Amino acid sequence: MGSETLFSADDRRSSDRDGRRGPIARLVDWLTTTSRPQPPAIVHRLVRHSQTKRRTLILSNASTMLMVGITAGSTEAIWAYVWLVIEVAFCCARYAALVRLERTEAEGREGSFAPIVLLGLGWAFSFAIGCGLCVLSGNLMLTLLTAMVVAGLAGGISSRNAGTPRLAIAKILLLGTPFTATMLASPHQAFATVALLMPVFAIAISLILMENYEVLRHLFLSEQENRRLANADPLTGLPNRIMQCKAFEEQLRKAALAIDGSQRRFSVFCLDLDGFKAANDRYGHAAGDAILVAVAHRLRDAIRSNDLVFRVGGDEFVILLPGLDTDQAAPIAERILAMISHPFDVAERQPLRIGVSIGIAGYPRDGRTTDELLRSADMAMYEAKRRGKGVFVICRPGLTAPNLAPDLDTDLVTAEPLPALTDGPLHLKL
Repeated sequence: MGSETLFSADDRRSSDRDGRRGPIARLVDWLTTTSRPQPPAIVHRLVRHSQTKRRTLILSNASTMLMVGITAGSTEAIWAYVWLVIEVAFCCARYAALVRLERTEAEGREGSFAPIVLLGLGWAFSFAIGCGLCVLSGNLMLTLLTAMVVAGLAGGISSRNAGTPRLAIAKILLLGTPFTATMLASPHQAFATVALLMPVFAIAISLILMENYEVLRHLFLSEQENRRLANADPLTGLPNRIMQCKAFEEQLRKAALAIDGSQRRFSVFCLDLDGFKAANDRYGHAAGDAILVAVAHRLRDAIRSNDLVFRVGGDEFVILLPGLDTDQAAPIAERILAMISHPFDVAERQPLRIGVSIGIAGYPRDGRTTDELLRSADMAMYEAKRRGKGVFVICRPGLTAPNLAPDLDTDLVTAEPLPALTDGPLHLKL
C-alpha cells in the first residue's frame, strides 16, 4: 500500500506536516499490508475484514480468560493471578477499541485500526509469557492445556487475520516462540519432541494463511470491479446515475448534520451539449463517442478535485460542487463553457465545434431533496437553451421550464453548421 496509512485522518495530517511518518505508524502500516501493492480501498477492506469481527473476539477472549482462570485456580500462584489481571485488562481494552472504531465509522468519520493492531500484539506477547510459565511450572495438566490452547489460537489467528498475513504471522510467532522455548527446557523429554514440531506447524499454517489471503484479495478485487462496472459509464468512465443518487444523498446527509445548526451549502450543475446530436448524425457514432470522451476529460479538468461529475444520459452531465453556493460556482461554469467551446478534431476530419448549456441550482435555496435540486437545475438549463445556448443560468425563484421540443438539438443540423476553424483544434487523446 505504500504511503496509505491505517491511522486516523488526524494522525495522518499530523505526520504529513512533519514530512515523515513515525515508527509506530510505519510498523502498523507494514503489518497490515503485503509486499504486493493494493488499491487503498482494497487494503482498508482487508484490514477491516480481519480486525472487526466482534463475535470472534468475544469467543476468543472468553476461551483465553477461562484458560488463565483455570491456571490461577489450580496453582494459586501469584504469577497466575497477575496473568489473570493482565488478560482481563487486554480483553476489555481490545473490545473497547473495536467498539470505538465501529462508532467512529458509523458517524461517517475515518477510524484508526492502530489501537486494535497494537493491543493484539501486546496481548499475544503477554499470553505467550503466561503459557511459558505454565510449562515451566512442571504441572502436566497445565502443560497439555497450554499446548491445546496455543495450537487452537494459532489456527484461529490464521483464519481471523486472513486479510493481514504479516500481522497474523507476527502474532503466531509471538505466541509460539516462548511456548516452544519452554517446552525444550521442560524436564519431560517427550515435550522436546513436540517443541521441535512447532516450527513445522508454524510454516504450514503460514502457507495456508497466504492462500486464504489470496482468495480474499481476489474476492474483494472482483467485487470492486463489479461495483465499478455497475456504477460507471462504460464509455467515459464517469460515475453514472446510480452513483449520482448516492453522492447527492451523502451531501444531503452531511448538510443535515452540519455543525452549529448552519446549513452546509452545495451547488448542482445540469449540462446538455449544444450541437452534439447534429455532429453525431453527420459524422457517425464513432465520432460522437470520441467527442463524449473528450468532453468528460475537459469537465474533469475544469472542476475542483473534490467536485464530482456524472454522465446521466447521451449528452447530459451533472456536476456536484460541495461547499459552494451558486454565485461561487459561477466561475467554474464559465471555465467549463470556455473549455467545451474549443474545437474537436475527430478521426482526421475537419474540426468540430460544440457548445454546452448549463443550469445551476443550490442547496438549500432551490431544493432540499435530490429530485428538487435536479429539477431546479434542469429548469435553469432549459432556460439557458432558450436564451440561445452556450451560456449558464442560475436558478431563481419563479423560474419555470419553458415549453421546448423533446430533442433540443434537432434544429442544429442546419442552424449550426460545423466548419473548420482557424484558431486550431484541440486533438483528442483517447
